[in-house]
Amino acid sequence: MQIFLLCTIFFTFFITINAWYYGRAEPNAWTTGGVWPLPWQITYFPGNHTVNPSLFRLQAKTPGCDIIDKAIQRYRTLAFPGFNAATYQGDQGTLTSIIINVASSCPTGVPTFDMDESYSLSVTSANGIGIIQANQVWGALRAIETFSHLVFLPKDNVYMVRTANVTDKARFPWRGIMVDTSRHFIPVGTLLQNLDLMAQNKMNVFHWHIVDSEAFPYPSIRYPDITAKGAYSPKHQYTVDDVKKVIDYARLRGIRVVAEFDTPGHTGSWGYGVPNLVSQCYDSNGKPSILPNILDPTLQANLDFLKGFFGEALQMFPDEYMHFGGDEVLEDMTDCWYNNPQVRARMQQLGVGSDTGKLLNYYWQKFFDIIDSVRNGTKKIVWQEVLDQNVPQENTIAHVWKGSTLSEVYSEMYNVTKAGHYAILSSCWYLNYIKYGADWGYVNEENMRDRGMYYQCDPQGFPGDQTQKAAIWGEFVDATNLIDRLWPRASAVAERLWSDPALTQSADAAWPRLHEFRCRLVYRGFRVQTINDPDYCPYEWDEKYQEL
Repeated sequence: MQIFLLCTIFFTFFITINAWYYGRAEPNAWTTGGVWPLPWQITYFPGNHTVNPSLFRLQAKTPGCDIIDKAIQRYRTLAFPGFNAATYQGDQGTLTSIIINVASSCPTGVPTFDMDESYSLSVTSANGIGIIQANQVWGALRAIETFSHLVFLPKDNVYMVRTANVTDKARFPWRGIMVDTSRHFIPVGTLLQNLDLMAQNKMNVFHWHIVDSEAFPYPSIRYPDITAKGAYSPKHQYTVDDVKKVIDYARLRGIRVVAEFDTPGHTGSWGYGVPNLVSQCYDSNGKPSILPNILDPTLQANLDFLKGFFGEALQMFPDEYMHFGGDEVLEDMTDCWYNNPQVRARMQQLGVGSDTGKLLNYYWQKFFDIIDSVRNGTKKIVWQEVLDQNVPQENTIAHVWKGSTLSEVYSEMYNVTKAGHYAILSSCWYLNYIKYGADWGYVNEENMRDRGMYYQCDPQGFPGDQTQKAAIWGEFVDATNLIDRLWPRASAVAERLWSDPALTQSADAAWPRLHEFRCRLVYRGFRVQTINDPDYCPYEWDEKYQEL
């Protein structure tokens, strides 16, 4: 296995950070026209352009692609936050347009794992027209976002643009955010807002952990009872149109939607609408114990249900990848399989005796045969326990989430990739944890989840192949705090997964750019939290309150 990195020379301006109180950065330590995540190569030039937002145009050389056309509409606002044409007193602008050239035709489907996000951007002082070059529309989207970071406000309602040449590409093809919508229902509007922030951070995979033990908000048409009885209430269910809206909204921003339906464990909510799907659990004395939370694979009717359900789900979600879970089943295998006399009897009939490990292997073999039969070629992702438990599945992708220290994480990643599997890493980036202090940067090696290591953790700290993802679990997260809990802490992850690691080693050096970017997001209208030390933004979050 080999990992290929693009190495280039980087030229830019540097900002001096004076030690403020207690050695902290100055509260106004921010760049001017800094780009986040850092491009692989960026050269700034002397002299800046003025720009009149009313007259400036982003222009596609070949119009008619909805992905580019709608991006142009969005960035009329995003590139120039706070613009007021009625009070504008600037000049006509020396930068009049950016021409967008895309080599390939407009795609008709969703973005894919191998999409090309590379681009170049040229904005020079000698020319009032900037140029974007991209092989695919996905690279053009990333270039437009980069251009918007070159825009800055020297004063209210006046806009200037840093002149620069940029050549850029993604370090990893999988840069994701996982959101759990089971523990707390997340309304569609909040999911769409998160997709916008993902696009502005050049993240490209929305891992939708849509159901779990607690609730089943996914809208099954074929099995309506599983939704009606498994969701918290009728108000806590998505519609088919909701799901399609999320997928298309993501498509227009170059983001894939990868759904997760966790099995065989974490299926308690499934059981309310499908009789006998999950098996009753007992303690060692034969008394009913924990709530049923694991599928019973000894019943053929349950395998038939899985074929019908996933046949529907794989049609709903067009991405070639799907996440099938597999975590945290050992206790349930004992209580709900081994201690269940009816399940034990059927295990004998299946020829696995009383060995729940063999029954687990039986389940995964049957289950993946089902997946292949309903949509051949589906790429399968599972949590790391499936492979840790020696389930013999080839061509599966392991999602690594365990490990309290870097060495433990790297050891797990090494073992997974050594066995021939690609891996997705989330262990470093559990953003639902609340920690004191500036937790986005450096790590407490004794317990990385005690403080955080979002910027410092490098996925290539071991030999192997990987893709990457930040995660936010929903036990204590709902629509009231999802956005500010995630962002801009997830921005640190975004730079780690996009940028050249040789140029992004220091969180201290990165902070002025992240500070400017966080303030940019605030001015764009996103309620993203402060994450470093005492500081301020030129335009603070000021939510207008209707007095009671």
